[in-house]
Amino acid sequence: MLGLRGHAALVTGGTRGIGKAIALRLAAEGADVGVAGLRGDGREAAEEIRALGVRAVAVKGDVSDGAAVKRMLEEVSSAIGPVDILVNNAGISDRGYRSVWELGEESWDRLCAVNLKGVFLCCREAVPGMLKKGWGRIVNISSTSGITGGTSGAHYAASKGGVIALSKALASELAPHGITVNVVAPSKIDTDMFRDMNPGERREQTIKRIPVGRLGSPEDVAEAVAYFARVRAGYTTGQVLVVSGGY
Repeated sequence: MLGLRGHAALVTGGTRGIGKAIALRLAAEGADVGVAGLRGDGREAAEEIRALGVRAVAVKGDVSDGAAVKRMLEEVSSAIGPVDILVNNAGISDRGYRSVWELGEESWDRLCAVNLKGVFLCCREAVPGMLKKGWGRIVNISSTSGITGGTSGAHYAASKGGVIALSKALASELAPHGITVNVVAPSKIDTDMFRDMNPGERREQTIKRIPVGRLGSPEDVAEAVAYFARVRAGYTTGQVLVVSGGY
């Protein structure tokens, strides 16, 4: 299926894990794909994307920095065309979190700057091009923590809940212009972040509580993103799709 042929996608945090799986899934649908990351050069991810017969580019940038986001979008657009599919996947967690009354302002500010402000900055930069085209797809990666409060910290839950609220507001604003905005909210996905937060026995106990009996894979999340990105999904906007194995 090459339903996204002729479209250009940017996936933030796209050089590994969930982001890389999303980038490869969109490429399999025919989209040219840019991957952005703060660490690493992304060349391996870009090479895998090109192997699927589409164009690819890897760029560096901090999504919490407005100037860096502007440069990212310019570099990707110059290489593969104006971005009309944006996947805001970049995010961080705080392994050292213990309680909200012990949480420092610096930790709160940094996590919210990446997880929430970063989504705003990337949308702000990409939307004008989508408005000009009269078509666009924005998919924001949140978390079930943004719905339930989760177990990863008050600042993490607040930032991910903010992503959902921001997405719903943007969906209302942009719907008349042919641009959809949706959210994928994963939980218990087998990534480096999950393994860091759930070592050893804790990981096994978590798996026992997942109704489908396994951790999710990055590809499970990518499949949900691919649905929202498709041309035929134009009547679906402002929605949150939970990918959690029933957890």
